[in-house]
Amino acid sequence: MNAVLRPSTTVDFVEEYAAAAERLAVAVAWSDLRAPIAGCPGWTTYDLVVHIGNVHAWAATIVETGRAAAQQNDKPAHARPRSVSGWYAGKAEDLYEVLRSADPAAPCWNFAFGSGRTAFWPRRQVHEATIHQVDLDRTLGRATDIAPAIARDGVDEVLRVFLHRMHTRGHAADLSGPVALTATDTGDTWVVAPQPRSPSTPMVPAQAVGTTSEKVLALVPSIEHGASPGPTPDRVEAPAAVLYRLLWKRLSLDDESAADARVLGDEGRVRAFLDSRLVP
Repeated sequence: MNAVLRPSTTVDFVEEYAAAAERLAVAVAWSDLRAPIAGCPGWTTYDLVVHIGNVHAWAATIVETGRAAAQQNDKPAHARPRSVSGWYAGKAEDLYEVLRSADPAAPCWNFAFGSGRTAFWPRRQVHEATIHQVDLDRTLGRATDIAPAIARDGVDEVLRVFLHRMHTRGHAADLSGPVALTATDTGDTWVVAPQPRSPSTPMVPAQAVGTTSEKVLALVPSIEHGASPGPTPDRVEAPAAVLYRLLWKRLSLDDESAADARVLGDEGRVRAFLDSRLVP
């Protein structure tokens, strides 16, 4: 197996963000802005691009100030593909300049944990652009090539950031026992396990998550990265890019493009976890 890839040493998130945003801007220029986005029901390509551009602008304000900011609702002056592409490129460039000059270790607010470091944001914007590139490419009838190092970090982000966020928003993962996810091309394994039951923090279904923030946080599954899946019989093994798409609901185990995925152990338990609301 390949050595485990660490995001802090193998990925320059600022430059990866710039590359991802450039790819997206080029694709937008050749897109049908009226095409529906399968991964975001109710959205057209135009809606998707406006969303991403405003997310980039929102993130730039947060990084500049270190504090929470109001979400933005700007729109392109014209709804033609080249104009929308240029509008998006401008938002992306503004964020890139902010990220380039920011201290990644500086204290900065984030939406998942409240307090944190600026380094949260370039990583988040890499995956914002990448997963929506998957959406855009799907409307163009083509697959998105995601580098294994980016995909494995995207899996890690879902499990360490969004799993926590969704729990705190009242969407507990369906997890009755440990489930392992193994990226067959990078050698990474994550074991997601429910927190132990106790009288003060009982396991409850998503619609009945505890009424206090402490109770909700106590239910967040634990994540062990790099562990051998040997003692965890219920697991899914696939290339990192496949796991990435599965967790973001851009792919299902039943799709032909998920042919490289293999489920071992209790398939129902694995599917229940993957079908949970793990991301917004």
